[in-house]
Amino acid sequence: MNELLAEGLQLMGVGMGVVFLFLGLLVGVVTLVSSIIQKSEVATSLSGMESVNEEDLQAIFTKAVKRYRAGHRK
Repeated sequence: MNELLAEGLQLMGVGMGVVFLFLGLLVGVVTLVSSIIQKSEVATSLSGMESVNEEDLQAIFTKAVKRYRAGHRK
């Protein structure tokens, strides 16, 4: 009976260890992919902003504020 209990505990330890390692690996891969995606989004958004000058931005913001205020007046 003692050997059966020891074998069960050993099997439980190995199983829990495998699950723990798999979940740790999964967290690492998700974190890595997330950082890669965030860096590529920043690079893409910055490259699109190079062609817009300050006057264009001011006109865009002015139109956006006017449209927002027109839709939210009480």
